[in-house]
Amino acid sequence: MSKINTHDQDKLRFMLESAKILSTKVDFRTWLLEKAKLTVPSLADWCAIDVLNEHGHLKRIAVIHKDAKMTDYLFEFEKRFPTTEKNSSDLYAVIKTGEAQLVPVVTDETIRQGARSPEHLEAMQRLGLKSLMIIPIVALGKTLGALSLGYAESGRVYTQEDFEFFREFCNDLGVILDNGRLSDEISVRDKAKDLFLASLSHELRNPLAPIKSSLELLKLRETTTDVREELDNIEHQFDHLAKLLGDLLDVTRFTQAKIQIVPHTVELRKLVERSLQASDALLRASDITLHVTYPSTPLQVWADDTRLEQAITNLMNNAAKFTPTGGSIWVNLSKEDGSAVLKIRDNGVGIDEIDLSNIFELYYKGKNGNNSGGLGIGLLLVHEIVGLHQGSIEAKSEGRGKGSEFTIKLPITGMLSFASEPGQINREVMTQRVLVVDDNVQAANALVKLMNKLGARAEAVYSGKDALMHGQLANFDIILLDIGMPEMDGYEVIKAMRARHIPPPPVVALTGFGLAEDKQKALDAGFSAHLTKPVGIKELSEVFKNLLQAAVR
Repeated sequence: MSKINTHDQDKLRFMLESAKILSTKVDFRTWLLEKAKLTVPSLADWCAIDVLNEHGHLKRIAVIHKDAKMTDYLFEFEKRFPTTEKNSSDLYAVIKTGEAQLVPVVTDETIRQGARSPEHLEAMQRLGLKSLMIIPIVALGKTLGALSLGYAESGRVYTQEDFEFFREFCNDLGVILDNGRLSDEISVRDKAKDLFLASLSHELRNPLAPIKSSLELLKLRETTTDVREELDNIEHQFDHLAKLLGDLLDVTRFTQAKIQIVPHTVELRKLVERSLQASDALLRASDITLHVTYPSTPLQVWADDTRLEQAITNLMNNAAKFTPTGGSIWVNLSKEDGSAVLKIRDNGVGIDEIDLSNIFELYYKGKNGNNSGGLGIGLLLVHEIVGLHQGSIEAKSEGRGKGSEFTIKLPITGMLSFASEPGQINREVMTQRVLVVDDNVQAANALVKLMNKLGARAEAVYSGKDALMHGQLANFDIILLDIGMPEMDGYEVIKAMRARHIPPPPVVALTGFGLAEDKQKALDAGFSAHLTKPVGIKELSEVFKNLLQAAVR
């Protein structure tokens, strides 16, 4: 049996160590740097990796020499003679043609021919190159960069076998580089998407705000039964639109693991009842019969009631959309093996077997053509919300036309205290003196009119400068301050307010920017609370109550 020579052992060791690098979770630049380090000193005295940037220029992202002083010199060399077509003609030739170069023996004449000036020649001679390879890094037929390897002080030379070995290795580098660029591109697009969604939210929430206030004003008036029904229908469609807008932002937060829940002990039956009330108009519009079964004893779960109610409402709306007029929906809440179990079943269009395994995926709408025209994100949000509550959700169906059933299982908590009913209007706290600062005149006036109808003493100004110039600013109980204003935004306004010797009353951020990071930014800037447009009576009542209680303490 023939023995493997030392050089072949070095190659084998190099490939094994190179494979290990891929298992580490680092960015592709670090991968390439670590792979370059493996070549020195066993397979090269120095190694460099250059990649093409988006402008078609080469950028050196790795340079390694077995002598640390020479590594420093290589960086100095790069600064004096940057990698350009003029200074690095051989390298650029490889990039342009895609043809690798092997120079087994580098002579003084070879160096002289490549020098561009006496200074360049002197610097090249100091490198002491004796043997050189420049190999293109290619992926999918496109040259992305090049690997340069050289022998110098060691006096070794590269063979054709070495040449073929590293050409194969560069195929590996090509895959890494291509995948890394794709990952960077996805990251850039993801950030652009987040910015777009945040901007979209802000732009859409601004016109929704005065509509919400006007709608609630109409509901406060004495109206006929017919008008009341029309208002209820408008409110339902408005809330549906606001929910779709919230879902767009939620799906971004969920997929980036940015969602946080604030759990407390919740009685599940009460929460389910509120969710069913939210779906009542949709059920009545389609003449769908609802059958509900509750347990005889309370079921306590440790939950964020807002988020969990959102999940149940999504499931109910989903069932209603896919159940024909005159159909039925069954809701069953029970206790099974120490878990609270909620089942929502319908006799609607059903789910094809091919869709069941994908039903909770982002933007998935099914293959059977029975989608409702929604965004395809509602069930994903349900899945993520249930998961955050340490629960599980399962979808079942016997096929098209045979209805579907969704089952949520949640752990039961032993805690006995219950959260108070959320969202109740406290008219006592609505009797405060309030200043609304918003450049959207219609939104500001509608909100002022709504609050005054409830007994508040509210007025509006339409710019940050007008707010600061208000003669009785300190006499208000609460200030509602829009953030996205021209000339002087809300952050600048509150900064100016805080800089005064007399501190202002509590300032609430009233904005179309509704991401979690937007809320935290507002609180960090000195706002007492954060409200996302469109805001209604219940949200205002809750915030006012909390702020006034804090002031008493």
